[in-house]
Amino acid sequence: MAVLLSAFLYCLLAAVAVVLPAEAYLVGAALLSDVPALALAFAGAAGQVAGKMAYYLMGRGLLDVTRLRRGGRTEGRWAARMTAVEQWCRRHTWGTSAVTAVSAFAGVPPYAVVSVLAGTVGMRWWLFVVVSLVGRFLRFWLLVLSPELLPPGWLGS
Repeated sequence: MAVLLSAFLYCLLAAVAVVLPAEAYLVGAALLSDVPALALAFAGAAGQVAGKMAYYLMGRGLLDVTRLRRGGRTEGRWAARMTAVEQWCRRHTWGTSAVTAVSAFAGVPPYAVVSVLAGTVGMRWWLFVVVSLVGRFLRFWLLVLSPELLPPGWLGS
């Protein structure tokens, strides 16, 4: 139980402080504990989604982040691409769910950015949570299963 709580809390923190590697932590926990992969993946996914709700709320305008913005304008190729993605999502009712699912699973576009986008375009909070949970769970489940795919004795045990 302590391993699952630790995974949840670490992934929650990693969702907010994006420099912390949730994936590396979960693979390490999978290697060092006998916690079932499904439970570990779900704990990590739940922590990540709980943390990304802060980004979603920024997009909805419920959290004031004016100090973090550069006058509300960003420039460059990346900003132009995300503007195009936002416009596409606004034109397609299912678009935000698709972009969120891909991002939650693959990490491209960055999940933090997509979390803000989901709030900005008005994706329902519960749909954001469900789609994100499924995507993150599948990502983390594949990761925590990866040590079992290594040849016997490769890790020195």
